[in-house]
Amino acid sequence: MQLSIENKLQLLCDILDEHQSNSSGSPNEYAQLERLTASILAKKDLSDQDIQDVLTSIHQYGKTGTGVSDCARHIENHQDQISRWINTVQQNL
Repeated sequence: MQLSIENKLQLLCDILDEHQSNSSGSPNEYAQLERLTASILAKKDLSDQDIQDVLTSIHQYGKTGTGVSDCARHIENHQDQISRWINTVQQNL
């Protein structure tokens, strides 16, 4: 079963919220963020430039996160951005 764009956006929010709340993540979660954002961006169904920019930023966050040795620090370094990303994504659900 394929996930809809709305399902994918909600999943992004859930993962980012978990990162922000617990200040922990795993390389698998970062890889999932990377795959989800790439999948959404590839469909080009989103006309809002803000969400496209946010998805690109989340994609980079996920890509970088797969190779970090300290996931908590990576999340800490992006706390402000994560809040903004979640808000923007939720507005597009």
